[in-house]
Amino acid sequence: MMEHEHENAGRALDEIRRLTAAFTPPPHACATYRGLYEGLRELEHDLHLHIHLENNILFPRALDLESRGGSPAAFSRK
Repeated sequence: MMEHEHENAGRALDEIRRLTAAFTPPPHACATYRGLYEGLRELEHDLHLHIHLENNILFPRALDLESRGGSPAAFSRK
């Protein structure tokens, strides 16, 4: 389920990136407009990091723990 949500979030950010010309504000943009685009750029970076950590570290560890009969409570203490 979470991997599906990651795919949806990635598609949404791809669309935002497309609509904002890769987060490039127009030359006449005010500071608030520029700040919005910078915030979107940071959101994209943070989301990619979040997805990477879950997909490549957290999920595999949770699946490994589950396959060995471990509980989520035991996993959170490691």
